[in-house]
Amino acid sequence: MPSKMFAIMATAWALLSATNAHMMMWTPAPYGPSSINNSPLETSGSDFPCKQRPGVYDPPRSKNIMAIGSPQTLSFNGSAVHSGGSCQISLTKDLKPTKSSKWMVIHSIMGGCPANVDGNLPGDDPSAMAAAKFTYQIPPGIAPGDYTFAWTWFNKVGNREFYMNCAPITVTGGSKRRNVPAHDYFNSTETYTSDEIFKRDTSFPDMFVANIPTSDCLVDSGLNVLPLK
Repeated sequence: MPSKMFAIMATAWALLSATNAHMMMWTPAPYGPSSINNSPLETSGSDFPCKQRPGVYDPPRSKNIMAIGSPQTLSFNGSAVHSGGSCQISLTKDLKPTKSSKWMVIHSIMGGCPANVDGNLPGDDPSAMAAAKFTYQIPPGIAPGDYTFAWTWFNKVGNREFYMNCAPITVTGGSKRRNVPAHDYFNSTETYTSDEIFKRDTSFPDMFVANIPTSDCLVDSGLNVLPLK
């Protein structure tokens, strides 16, 4: 009986540790730094989008300024990566998003996000910075201005969850003449003036939303799933 009780307690402690070490976006700096936590969204979807809570749209710890076409870094803290999964980066023009906000996907990561490992990273440390870092760009179809940035994540294994952190960003124009690298939705590398850039395609896929509420659309465990663009 003692050994059985010890096993139950050990399992419970492992689950608790993994829960405490869930993932949270570090860069760009998210909204509401004093109130944000690293848990997934509620399975009811009640806190969608951006983990609604008191202080959800308080200013971040630092400003996020992103020039169109320049490399940007998506990074995380935490260690419970649940064997990775798939992530998206989306923008909305709404500075205090609601359930009716329109989100534009600018970058998708199919598998290996936020880390390409089996299980979790070692240490059960909510402040760990050992997860992968991902590079993305603000594409030329996005006009300069203020936006809300969202990182969303569908974990590969474990409970069917949906993670979402948001950050305010200011998008600036690139140089007047520069190379625009290929990215998710434009397939060639050419040189454009800034006026020509903003004449390009401004249509983007909608954010993929699943696992909230869990009675609706569920992503199967063990799969890396995102919709085709």
